[in-house]
Amino acid sequence: MIEVYDIKDMELKRLDITPELAIAAYNTLIQFCRQQNLTEDEAHCNCIFDGKCPAVEREAPADWEEVHYPKLVDNSVFCLKNGKVKQITYGNRQEAEEAFKEMMRR
Repeated sequence: MIEVYDIKDMELKRLDITPELAIAAYNTLIQFCRQQNLTEDEAHCNCIFDGKCPAVEREAPADWEEVHYPKLVDNSVFCLKNGKVKQITYGNRQEAEEAFKEMMRR
């Protein structure tokens, strides 16, 4: 027998939502949206977010840019440290690439 609970009846627990989890959820939403079959008018067909999709008033998640850390931009490496984005700027691009490769190995 399967029991079905109404979420309102359950005790709500505060989740520990880390920056890494938030980024993963954001990227997952983008990827999910990109996989939806579009109708002729380019509206999502049978999407679970029907009526609540940000595309109703703004750009669709499928058009958003995913967020990934660490990332390399010019001679700077951006990474997450203690839940915040940290920018480390190097003297030249080669040093930044080496540091970026090292971060990717971890």
